[in-house]
Amino acid sequence: MAERKHTDNPFPMDGFIPYYLICGPVLTEWKDGANDKNQLRYEKHLRSLVARRGLPAPAGEIRLGASSELGRPWELCRTAGGFINVPMFSRTPHRVELLAAAVLAAEEELVVPVNIWTYAAVEIWLNGRLAASIDEPVYKPIRKLAAQLELKPGENLLVIRMQNLAIRDTRNIVGVELLEHKDKIRCRLPDEEQARPLLELDDWLEGLMLEKGKLLLPSAPPCKIWLVYEEEGLVEEAAEEITGTTAVSMRTDRIMAEVYGEIGGVRRSRRIELLHNRQPVRKAPSREAGVRQDGQKEHVRLMLEELAGLGLEAEYRPLRFGLFYVLARQLLGLAGPNDMQHIRTAIGQIEQREDCSDFFLAGLLRMMEFNLLPEELMSRAQLAILAYRYWMTEKGTDGMCFWSENHSLMFYVCAYMAGRRYPDMHFLRSGKTGAEVCAIALDRVRQWLEDVEEYGFEEFLSGDYMCVTFGALLNAADFMEEPEAKRAAGLLDLMLQQIAEHSYRGSMIAPQGRVYRSVILPFIQPVQALVHLANPEAPYGNSEWMVFFMNSRYTVPGGLPELMDQDQSLEYQTGNAWVKLEKKQDYVLTSVQSPRIDPAPRFWENVMLEPGVNMDSNAYVKSMNESYHGTTRFEPGVYGYQQHMWTAALDGETMIFANHPGEAADDGGMRPGYWYGNGIMPAVRQEGSLLGAVYVIDERHPIGFTHLFFPLDKLDRTERQGGWLFGQKDKGYVGVWCSTTLVAHQDRLFHCEQRAYARRAAYLCQCGSEPDFGSLEAFMAYCQQLKPEFDEAGLCLTAGGGFALQYEACENLTQYI
Repeated sequence: MAERKHTDNPFPMDGFIPYYLICGPVLTEWKDGANDKNQLRYEKHLRSLVARRGLPAPAGEIRLGASSELGRPWELCRTAGGFINVPMFSRTPHRVELLAAAVLAAEEELVVPVNIWTYAAVEIWLNGRLAASIDEPVYKPIRKLAAQLELKPGENLLVIRMQNLAIRDTRNIVGVELLEHKDKIRCRLPDEEQARPLLELDDWLEGLMLEKGKLLLPSAPPCKIWLVYEEEGLVEEAAEEITGTTAVSMRTDRIMAEVYGEIGGVRRSRRIELLHNRQPVRKAPSREAGVRQDGQKEHVRLMLEELAGLGLEAEYRPLRFGLFYVLARQLLGLAGPNDMQHIRTAIGQIEQREDCSDFFLAGLLRMMEFNLLPEELMSRAQLAILAYRYWMTEKGTDGMCFWSENHSLMFYVCAYMAGRRYPDMHFLRSGKTGAEVCAIALDRVRQWLEDVEEYGFEEFLSGDYMCVTFGALLNAADFMEEPEAKRAAGLLDLMLQQIAEHSYRGSMIAPQGRVYRSVILPFIQPVQALVHLANPEAPYGNSEWMVFFMNSRYTVPGGLPELMDQDQSLEYQTGNAWVKLEKKQDYVLTSVQSPRIDPAPRFWENVMLEPGVNMDSNAYVKSMNESYHGTTRFEPGVYGYQQHMWTAALDGETMIFANHPGEAADDGGMRPGYWYGNGIMPAVRQEGSLLGAVYVIDERHPIGFTHLFFPLDKLDRTERQGGWLFGQKDKGYVGVWCSTTLVAHQDRLFHCEQRAYARRAAYLCQCGSEPDFGSLEAFMAYCQQLKPEFDEAGLCLTAGGGFALQYEACENLTQYI
């Protein structure tokens, strides 16, 4: 490989500064004495105060390994598509601080217009002078600040000070985009001589390729190169040196590899996901499997035994759901060496009111209902329960999320169970007796049940959150009185029915109200536990929430395996979404309609901004959830969050879909992410086995491309013809047309991504099968005669048979936090 002189590099065409030295992030526990019954308003208040203002320019030597004013060393950051992206999840409020530095070398005196993109509070210092600033962070959407940089001839030191509020998922992101004079500017680093070998190592790592199970290495690596594998998120101890080789056969029993080198004690690496190695696991008996003497079906028992086997190490290691694994052991009459410590840890999280501590409280209360909590922990557990904050209108401040569909029900049911257990005791945060707490919670549970019965789930078909809601509904079904217990069981039935309808060849294929990266392989989503629970012939899956099912009085309805096998042609409302499903033996196509075009659409309305609204009502809570976690009123042009809008599949592990990524590279951990959610929602329309989508990314968003997930290595055959990309798996066919040329891109995944580098792009997806067309050639000919066209000016997609999709931008003011 020819040596690259980074000091001579022209500025990237996208205009973003590509690398920095950074220091941080540094977290400091941070609270404010204010109290607000509206948690989102309280967090907005915290964001208004978290950034320290009026500070002088960052001082001190900027050099690799040297300490900054934050007390941390400077490190090299090769940005993800131009963005410093250091995401984190904080269960209690903290202040986040980060410094970044780069050098802009100008040929002459220049005034350069720039865009600064961020969610955080930032200061841009140029040559020791404040050039631009954003005083307060936001949660969403990303902000753009237009500014000017006055560059002198020669080197100009640019330093960024970023401050943010860390509370739950936190967007520590900043990017500087130069709009003009890019041909007259070179990007350098403050410690260029030390950093250059590391940048060259990064370049070498970017040249890696994966072909047919072999890792192909560029020539002339700048240092020794090593290969190591990961299993279950843990790096194996033994690393293999691969310096000097041109090709390495990758292991077939691992799903993640890391290639790295070290220069001057600094490690640079690239993670490679071996997607072709990820296969569904089958480990349970058939659907005709008998029932054990203890009354449990064999496949359910296997799930419980697996959970009971977690957290058994001789030396205690904290596990997020350690209490659940203890409960699994208790149900089997077993014990682990550190079970007491796992329970103490959960009680401690409840005492600290960490985000998601309502999950552990639900498990603790369930354990107590079955008289399984050790006696020596009863007193501490009681104090924690009485001192807990069951709703945001109660006294106290913390970072708990109260308002999502799963959390709200979890809090309601926990309050009901706690109040019923201690009816005459004083609950510290509300100042009420347990009987009063129970009565208030009962009313809230009823409101929640009535709303979901009327409109359906907001977090509909969520591969992650349905399991959580499943657990909350189980506690309601098991420990509440009639009719609430019966109504909860009815919603459990509905949840499993919808999962079965959307299950295809053993995995749930569905649009989703909230989604994570695991959507690219549906059988690894937590919801696979519910698929497997309903049908033991489906690939194996498990979730900690299955512990609640193991001694529940709720029974899974019959007929779900048969429902999974049946063809489906459905459309229905859930939340404010209109879902369509076309499921055949050889393919499935499913989506939400954006905008809705069903006859007389019926919507629930967001009441969050209405004056005098009751903040204790479920309508208000649901409105908060829509604002924070994203709307199910799908409309083009609206800022997205975690919504997954359309998918085609040819089996349970081969997904095809497009999205507008919320971040510029894989592995960022954002919401919306690279493969999950949308930065800006498209227009979507489905007619049977045909679907169109139109994406218009205006200047409000920095990510100017969309991309198609099309896993070539999961397909039996692929072909390109004109603007079409075709795939075949078994007897199923799929064709995807794009209005702009699709360009293959390799990131963490290889041979999966096709990018459309256009801010206005249309996709047409057609599914078919051998029984319908006879051959892939005939299917391709059919797709070609559809002759799709996209009027980029008029924003209209048309295709044969009268298909038309008109993009009309909408605005939703609830999506600003």
